[in-house]
Amino acid sequence: MMKTDELIAQLASRAAPVRPLPSPAVRALAWSAAAALSAVAGIVIFGPRPDLDHMLSQPQFMWPLVAAMVTAAVAAGASLLLAIPGSESSPVLRGASVTMGALWLLMLAVFVARAGNGFAGISHWPICFIRVIAIGIAPAVVLFRMLRRAAPLRLTWTSALAAAAAMAAGAIAVQIVCPVDDAAHALLGHFGPVLVVAILGAATARRMFR
Repeated sequence: MMKTDELIAQLASRAAPVRPLPSPAVRALAWSAAAALSAVAGIVIFGPRPDLDHMLSQPQFMWPLVAAMVTAAVAAGASLLLAIPGSESSPVLRGASVTMGALWLLMLAVFVARAGNGFAGISHWPICFIRVIAIGIAPAVVLFRMLRRAAPLRLTWTSALAAAAAMAAGAIAVQIVCPVDDAAHALLGHFGPVLVVAILGAATARRMFR
């Protein structure tokens, strides 16, 4: 029977060099660059809306755009922090991600209520729904690869936040591309994928990190 010292020596002789992961902040910056490239590519492919210069001064256009940016950044940072056991000293960042998403949803709901016509007559939102997911696929792949190299313990939270961050990156691009100003359209077509894919991410978390 092999002795403990011999077993340790044998395992040590087989061990490959381990490269420490960069800090969550460094990896968040790297992911942000990848997400920005994907968003720019989406804008180039689909083309920015022709009145973009004018819309940049409109609150109903700018506030959802800012909400998407903040949601993407905070959710990605939270997922990368969760992927390192012991790094999350408090759930503040997770709470901020959920709060930001809720504020984004509430903002769009208020815009829908102010418009006064509800969801009557909306059209073309499935096109934007698909575009958000298409643009968000690359950031999702990059982020999940980063997370799989770490050791996430809260799989459901990590997967949901990563999925939400990637889709929010897609929503940024679609907000700049989409010529439709209807709030109900934005709620279903721009924010909808963020919520749906985040739920799917939570539901398939164990498979994602298997």
